[in-house]
Amino acid sequence: MITTARTTSGDFLENGIDKSYDETFALICKNIEFQITDRRFVYFIDENYVMDTTKGTRYENLTPAYQKILHQGLEQLKYREKEVTNRFCQSCNALLDDWMLLADRIMDALRQCDFETKRQEQWFRRLKDSPAEGFEEAIQRMLFVNQMFWQTDHRLTGLGAWDSWLQPYYEADVAAGRLDRAGALEILEDLYRILHENYRYKSNVLMGDTGQIFVLGRSDAEGGYFCNDLTYLFIEAMKNVQQSEPKCLLRVNRHTPRDLVELSLESIATGIGAPLLANDDMVIPCLLEFGIEEQDAREYMTSACWEPLIGGKSASQNNMTALNYMKALDNLLKRDRLEEIHSFDELLERYFIYLERNLHAVKRVLAARRFQYDPLLSVFTEDCLEKKTDVSWGGARYHDVGVTSVAMGNLVDVLLNIKEYVFERQVYTLYDVKKMLIRNFEGEDELLERLRARSSRYGTDEEEILNLVNRITAFVSKEVAGYRSYQGGRMKAGLSGSAYLDAAKGFGASFDGRKAGEPFTTHISNEDNDGFTEIMNFASRLAYGAGRFNGNVVDFMVNPDFIHNNWDKFVDFLMLCIKKGFFELQMNVVSSKTLLEARRYPEDFPNLIVRVWGFSAYFKDLPEDYKDVLIARALRNEAVSS
Repeated sequence: MITTARTTSGDFLENGIDKSYDETFALICKNIEFQITDRRFVYFIDENYVMDTTKGTRYENLTPAYQKILHQGLEQLKYREKEVTNRFCQSCNALLDDWMLLADRIMDALRQCDFETKRQEQWFRRLKDSPAEGFEEAIQRMLFVNQMFWQTDHRLTGLGAWDSWLQPYYEADVAAGRLDRAGALEILEDLYRILHENYRYKSNVLMGDTGQIFVLGRSDAEGGYFCNDLTYLFIEAMKNVQQSEPKCLLRVNRHTPRDLVELSLESIATGIGAPLLANDDMVIPCLLEFGIEEQDAREYMTSACWEPLIGGKSASQNNMTALNYMKALDNLLKRDRLEEIHSFDELLERYFIYLERNLHAVKRVLAARRFQYDPLLSVFTEDCLEKKTDVSWGGARYHDVGVTSVAMGNLVDVLLNIKEYVFERQVYTLYDVKKMLIRNFEGEDELLERLRARSSRYGTDEEEILNLVNRITAFVSKEVAGYRSYQGGRMKAGLSGSAYLDAAKGFGASFDGRKAGEPFTTHISNEDNDGFTEIMNFASRLAYGAGRFNGNVVDFMVNPDFIHNNWDKFVDFLMLCIKKGFFELQMNVVSSKTLLEARRYPEDFPNLIVRVWGFSAYFKDLPEDYKDVLIARALRNEAVSS
C-alpha cells in the first residue's frame, strides 16, 4: 500500500480572507491525501479537506453528466485559447488543469506500489486526452468524477443511468472475449462496495441519506421499453452485495419485461428496499406538459430520492423546502372567526385562504436563495460550456425549483372528522375542536381513543377523498404557476416529503387523534387498508399534471412472509399496478417482530436495512423516533392483514 505525502488539512482561509473558487480547487487537487490499494478501482475522499461551502447555497441533489468524460479526455473539455472570453472560461480551464495534476499525483502513487497497477496507470494516463476504451476504464472515469463532486461538498450526488452509458463498453468487451457476464457481475459488485465505503461521510440529514442512486431502464422513443443485460446485472449485484448503499431506481412502463419486475421484487424482498419503481407512463407526460423537451423527458433521472430530474442538463433544486398541508388548517382554527363558518364548504374556502398565505411564505423562502459559483458542476452540466455561463448564472438548460410536502393524509382525515362531528352530527363546534387541540386532548380520553381507532380514509379510492385531494393540489398548482426564481425557474410540488417526522415535532395536536409532536403520515400510505389494491387504485387516480409531479411515492409496509407466500400473485399485482398508473412505489419488506428485536438487541442485527424517506439505511443507524415510526407502521399493517 502506498500513501501520498501527508499534508496539513485546512479551512481554505488565508490571512482571514476566503480564497477564490479557482485557488480552492487547486489547493484540493494539490493537497488531498489518498491511498492506493490493490483493489480494482481507485476511489478516495479526504474528509479533512473539503471545499468550504458556507458562503452561499451549494448545489446538491443533482446528477452530473458523467458520460461527458467517456468519449473524450479532460483536455478536450477545456476552451481553446481564442475561446476564453470571460472569467467562467478561465475558471473551467484552471479547474481542468488542476484536476489533471491530481491524475498525475495518482499515477505517481500507482507507480510506487508493490503490486500490479499497469492497467490503472494507463486509465489515468488516457483520462487526460483520450476516450475510454473498456468497461472497467469507463467505470473508473465516472468514479473519478463522482469522488471529486463529494470532495467539493456537493451533497446528495446522484449516479444516473450507468446501464445505458456503459452498454457500448460492456458489449465491446464481451464481443472481444475480454469479459463475460459473470465477470461483469463481479465488477459491479466491487463498484457497489466502493460506493458504500464513505456512506457515513456522504450522509446528509440522516445516516444513509446520500442521494447515491443508479437509475436503470427507460421508455424508448416509440413508447416501448429499453433495458439491457447491464440493467439486470446492476440489480443482481445490488441483491448479492446486500448493502444500504448505493440506491437504485428502476424506471418501468406497461411494456417492462415480467422477469425484470420479478428480479426487482427478489431484490426488494431481501429487505434492502430497492429498487424504487418510477412509472414512465405517468412521469414522462407530466414532464412534457411542464415544458421539458421530449428527448430530455425520456432520459429523466431523479434527485436524491424520488423527484424527477433531467440529469446532466438541469440545475433544478427539487428539495428546497417543504409545504405542511396541516399548517393552514391549524392557523385557521387558531386565528379565524370560527362562529362565521357555518358549513364544510365554507371551512374549505377559508382553508384555501390560509393555504395561499403559506404558499406566499414558501415563495419568499425560495426567492431568498442564491447559489454559489460552481465551475465543476458547470463542466458536467450540458449547455454551460456552450453558453460560457456558470450554473449559478443560469447556464443549465433547466433550473426550476421544487417543494416537497407533508401531512396531506392527516389533513384529509381531519377535514372529514370535522365534517362529521361539527357540521353533520353537530356533536362539537369548531371552537370545541380548537380548545381540544390547544389542550392536546386533555380530559378527552374517550374521544381521543375513538379518533385513534378510526381507520384512515386517506388512500382509499372513494370519490370524495380523491376529489378532495385533487382539489387541494390543484389549488397549489394554480398558486405557484406564475412563480419564477431569480434564474427564471418555475415551481413544482408533490405529495411526498421527508419532513413527516421533523415537521410534526413542533406541531400541535390534530383532529385525527394525533397528539402534539406525533409524526404525520408517510407519503402516500395507509396501513389501515386490508390490502394493497385500494391504495394503488387511489394513487392511479390522483392528478399529477400541472406541476404536481415533484415526487409522489406510494409507500408500503409488507411482511416478508406475505410476499413469499404469494409470490406469483404479488408479481401479477405489480405488473397490473404499472398498467393502472401509479407514479412511484417503494416497499419496506420487514416484519414487526424483526424490527422490535432489532431495537432491543441491535448487536444481533448489524446489517438490518430499512427504507426511510426514499433511501435505504441501516436500522441501527436511525434515531429512535424513526425506528418508532417504522415499528408502528409494521404493527398496524400486520394487525389489519392478519
